[in-house]
Amino acid sequence: MPTDTNVILTLFLMVLGAAVLITGGEVFVRGATRIAAILKIPTLIVGLTIVSAATSAPELSVSLAGLFGKSPNPDIAVGNVVGSNIANILLILGLSSFVRPLSVSSSMTKREIPMMIAFSLLLWAIGFFSTAPRTGAETTHMLPLWAGILFVALLVGYNIVIVKEAKRKQNEEVAGQIAEQTQARERLPGGFSGLFTAILFLIAGLAMLIAGSNLFVTEAKVVAAYCGVSELVISLTVLAVGTSLPELVVSLVAVARGNVDIAVGNVVGSNIFNLLGILGITATAAGGLAISSQALVYDMPIMCATALLGGYFCVTDKKLSRWEGAVLLLGYVGYVFFLVNRG
Repeated sequence: MPTDTNVILTLFLMVLGAAVLITGGEVFVRGATRIAAILKIPTLIVGLTIVSAATSAPELSVSLAGLFGKSPNPDIAVGNVVGSNIANILLILGLSSFVRPLSVSSSMTKREIPMMIAFSLLLWAIGFFSTAPRTGAETTHMLPLWAGILFVALLVGYNIVIVKEAKRKQNEEVAGQIAEQTQARERLPGGFSGLFTAILFLIAGLAMLIAGSNLFVTEAKVVAAYCGVSELVISLTVLAVGTSLPELVVSLVAVARGNVDIAVGNVVGSNIFNLLGILGITATAAGGLAISSQALVYDMPIMCATALLGGYFCVTDKKLSRWEGAVLLLGYVGYVFFLVNRG
């Protein structure tokens, strides 16, 4: 058990990590919105691509470390992604819409949200039907190499579609909308407004997000380990929430600044990137990825149900109300209690 001094130090470092996260989120959102204005593309496109991929960097590093670190464990790689996707919908989207009702664009309800649901179901189906011999007659479920390559190819195709959509939307209506956003938006500190400065803010904010989340997760893992929690449960809760902290902070900051498209696009885009990019890359690099029976029977179905519930809320009236956000938050509390009892 940790001493009183160690406990105080751990709590201090967790608070410090949270402070770095919040500051990084503010800087990151400023850079992202400025890039959208300069390049004259909708903020939703930025949220679905640059922001979602950047804020998913912690999940990628944790998943790769779980496979190729000193103590390789595929449960960390799979559990991190599945748990992060559940947290993104129930916790991040729920908390964001509870703070302020979120409007959802028609393109999201017609394309990105159905894609997120379809890719979630695809992962579960592949894991369920793909087995490999382990020892004797015993088999294990897995995400095989061919599925990893398929996921990476789907991610490339998805981004090509997004880029084409961004070019198509560079019309007079979008230009007018961006002009209004540019006038209402604060200038970057120091009076600079160029693309280079905006990119620097984006990179600096991302670095702070990653550093803050790593510090927070490291100390949280220490607390969880002292409590005797299993690695799968840690990856589904502490690591999943910890690596989702960049998405959480960016979404809340974006909502506070009125950039709803970045908040919603960040969550949906991150879920798609987690499934196709992170699991695709890790499965390809490892030549296949084993999936535990617990993740297959419990957590992946919950992830799919969560995607369906969040998608249903978004499609109805094309908005997320406060009561729907409260339902999502309660769902996450229930999921955490379920994990703790199961663990």
